[in-house]
Amino acid sequence: MQSCIDYIRFNQESEGFELSSDDEGDILAILSEEKTADELIQNFLRKNNLEDVEYKASDSDFSFYPGTRCLSNYFSIKDRDQLREIGIYISSMRTAEFLLNPIDGPYTLEHLQQIHEHLFGDIYPSAGVLRAKAAAKRTEFCHPDYIEAAADEIFGKLAKDHFLRKIDREQFIGDLAYYMGELEALHPFRSGNAPTARLFFIILTKNAGWQVDWSEADPDGFLEADICAIDGDYQPLIDVLEEVLYPKD
Repeated sequence: MQSCIDYIRFNQESEGFELSSDDEGDILAILSEEKTADELIQNFLRKNNLEDVEYKASDSDFSFYPGTRCLSNYFSIKDRDQLREIGIYISSMRTAEFLLNPIDGPYTLEHLQQIHEHLFGDIYPSAGVLRAKAAAKRTEFCHPDYIEAAADEIFGKLAKDHFLRKIDREQFIGDLAYYMGELEALHPFRSGNAPTARLFFIILTKNAGWQVDWSEADPDGFLEADICAIDGDYQPLIDVLEEVLYPKD
């Protein structure tokens, strides 16, 4: 249970937030099965006067609202800070739910889409949908026309590598760094790529007999290492993983 809290804290810090005691209490309620994520999210929406917001679909369901950096959302929120705060709470509750009952295998693009939809389906109509526009952040990500073909190559190679099972720690870390870099460069969604990929790799790592100690992980270190991996320099990510990867209990 503590490892789940540590991961969600890491995830929030990666987005510039701090895990509050109230949020931690809600996460523990999910993990102990005292409450469901659905119940807690509905309570959260009620408190924030968002429960009865009527969503009106438009041609821009998969785009940012004009003049904003807010992706079209079910609450029609156009204030980025407000949307980020709502998003981090809801996705954190869905993350706890996922960690309690993971969406396991078969390690494909569709699997990744399922995870993305699980995390963000309460917020965005585009959850689980592959992006159709170019994207870049300090470097250009995979062109949308090639996402599916590139994904087939990545996940096909992962299958041929037996999903990184039955290999020693050194090889596992090197291979894991490679695939983390590949998914970072793929960047298949308009937003929420990093937490989606992390959950994917948490399941992959666990099923291969390993685990990450998220209490020892540095969000800034992971971010910089991920960026290097996009350009084919995997050593920073290998160095980061060396510090936090252990055999599964």
